[in-house]
Amino acid sequence: PRLGLVFKQAAATAWHAGYARYFTPPPTELVPSAAVAAFQNTTNAPLVTTNDPVKSERSNYFDAGVTRRLTSATSMGLDTFYKRSTNVIDEGRFGQALIMTPYNYAEGKIYGAELTLNYRSGDFSGYANAARTISKAKGIISSQYLFDPATLAYAANNWVNVDHEQAVSATLGGSYLWSGTRWNANVVYQSGLRNGFANTGTLPSYTVLNLGATRSFGLPGVGPVEGRLAILNALDRVYKIRDGSGIGVFAPQYGARRGLYAGVTKSF
Repeated sequence: PRLGLVFKQAAATAWHAGYARYFTPPPTELVPSAAVAAFQNTTNAPLVTTNDPVKSERSNYFDAGVTRRLTSATSMGLDTFYKRSTNVIDEGRFGQALIMTPYNYAEGKIYGAELTLNYRSGDFSGYANAARTISKAKGIISSQYLFDPATLAYAANNWVNVDHEQAVSATLGGSYLWSGTRWNANVVYQSGLRNGFANTGTLPSYTVLNLGATRSFGLPGVGPVEGRLAILNALDRVYKIRDGSGIGVFAPQYGARRGLYAGVTKSF
């Protein structure tokens, strides 16, 4: 079930609020208890043998915010959100197999805010947004064999920052139409995902610059088409998304290096 409300205060300001109740079944990539028991008395035996089944997640989600037009060209908005869950489903890559294995936290909470700013005038448009998110969970209650005793004990008595928490993120971008070609650029900032024992650390932040251009033109016998060119990570920044530490992270991952992409779109 979902419930939403929008209240327009004069012509320039709109308030919104919403509530949703979610039910999320667990994924099917599960390891049965018999498979865990098969490794007893071997060099691959887990330190913890408990393997309670993964449960469905249930959560309540609340959202509220406001948007306001400041001028004929500029608007801004603020959105806040809060999610409280039981049997929080998370996934991790454990061991050598590069597949995601699900497990549950007993409870979780996610909350934060996002600020947006938009500008459009003539051939130029721009935008900026920044978000702050806190995502925590407590008590690992399924697939316990995946974890060492110290991690299980810490998560049982402390709120753990989940591995996919990006605490601060921001984007700044714009586009300009010049001589029939729309040029665009954007900068993306990420504060870094969690790492270390029980996700108590944070990876270094990183910033990526992306560039692009689009242009419509005609081809004989084909008609009007749109061509696109994009350069992602234009400055070829080298950065880690994960370093192989943290809950459910056993392999380091790097962000994509500089990439050049081209495309053509034909509408019929």
